Amino acid sequence: MANEQVKRIKEYVRTFNKLIDTEHEDLLTYAVEVVIDRVLFYLNHEVLEEKFERITADIVYGVFTKYKVNETKNPTTDTMVSSVSDNGQSISYSNEVRNYLNTASDNELLSGFTNLLSRYRRIKVVTPSRV
Repeated sequence: MANEQVKRIKEYVRTFNKLIDTEHEDLLTYAVEVVIDRVLFYLNHEVLEEKFERITADIVYGVFTKYKVNETKNPTTDTMVSSVSDNGQSISYSNEVRNYLNTASDNELLSGFTNLLSRYRRIKVVTPSRV
């Protein structure tokens, strides 16, 4: 995945919400990369064409809006404690956005965009292997 493409998509996301600042830069990069992968898997494409970049940004922005990432003090972005163990003295933090991106179905993550993307979806053809 090209770094220039990720940068462009991140800038598109920021045009929707200028409050997404450098505090969430790593999360934004992660979200963009995951959504690119998910769109590519959905379309059965190898490379994300430029015409899909704004759609990808819309999807990422939707996730950030759902979890209110633009609120810098929001506990669901990086600081929510998911588990604590006493004797081993460890604290685990959860990240709701990352969890959502990793577990959401295509219909859930791409909601509203599946109709738009479906016309560009390639049929996956399985060829028999020769033994």
